Amino acid sequence: MEVPLFFSIVIVSLNGGRVIGRALDSVRRTDYPAFEVIVVDNGSTDDLAEVVRRDYPEVRLIRAPVNLGFAGGNNLGIREAQGDAIVLLNDDTEVRPGWLKAWAKAASEHPRWGVLGAKLLYPDGRTIQHAGGRIQPNGQTYHFGYEQEDDGRFDRLIPCDYVTGACIALRRETVSELGLLDEKYFPIYFEETDYCWQVRRVGYEVLYVPDAVVVHHESRTQGRYSFRFVYRYTRCRIRFLLKCFSKEDLVRALVAELRWWFRRQKPTFYLPYLWAYLHGLVYMPFHLRDRFPFHRRLESLSDKIRAQLASRTT
Repeated sequence: MEVPLFFSIVIVSLNGGRVIGRALDSVRRTDYPAFEVIVVDNGSTDDLAEVVRRDYPEVRLIRAPVNLGFAGGNNLGIREAQGDAIVLLNDDTEVRPGWLKAWAKAASEHPRWGVLGAKLLYPDGRTIQHAGGRIQPNGQTYHFGYEQEDDGRFDRLIPCDYVTGACIALRRETVSELGLLDEKYFPIYFEETDYCWQVRRVGYEVLYVPDAVVVHHESRTQGRYSFRFVYRYTRCRIRFLLKCFSKEDLVRALVAELRWWFRRQKPTFYLPYLWAYLHGLVYMPFHLRDRFPFHRRLESLSDKIRAQLASRTT
């Protein structure tokens, strides 16, 4: 008998005591036998930990003393996860019962999978928020099906550039090969984009799986296009570009950014964009330094040292 894929579900929450129950209740209704649940209390000051301990004794609770951001909080859970696949799930989501079964089926049919994504719906249950994604030439991310009716047009499993981190499954082997999420995208944005990029770079597939359905209770307007959102998103996008894009792609990204800027920008966005560009300029040396994983740079350096020592002894 084939052993089912074991999933570790990691839910990071900051002051999510009021919403965590909906997510955990929906996970309890999952019609798949092999999974564990880990909740990371990411420096909360509300009753989140009390709610989890009291109402969900089967859940493993990890508490961080401070907010570690999206990547840092999830990395805490990833380190403790035992699964063949590690699921990162937002605390404001509600999963449909067959979501893990759909992922397990996709994984069995696509042996080179590295990341699996889900179909995300808005709270009305009929409007799509995410059906896979594309990374545009200037690093902007685009959701397929965004704000369109869930009428079957986006019900085909497809490979794509990236899938949203609100509900994403990472293959254990890719985590072992690539390492954890990049915590320098603090506090949030582009962690999953970076990870999907790296997964595809080493030859694994990023797949959108439409039968894995999740309702995301994020408001369509909550914080969207605020100064803080535009600044954080753009700042992290610049890090993503400098860290991941080739020299040729960076030139194309600059051209695309200039075209996009002059065609689509509103005057109210000028200030947060300019602050983000300034931040990117100041931190450019650090972003460029991280173009290759640190442990690989160390391995390359140690190889050079061993080669030099060998040449001296011959």
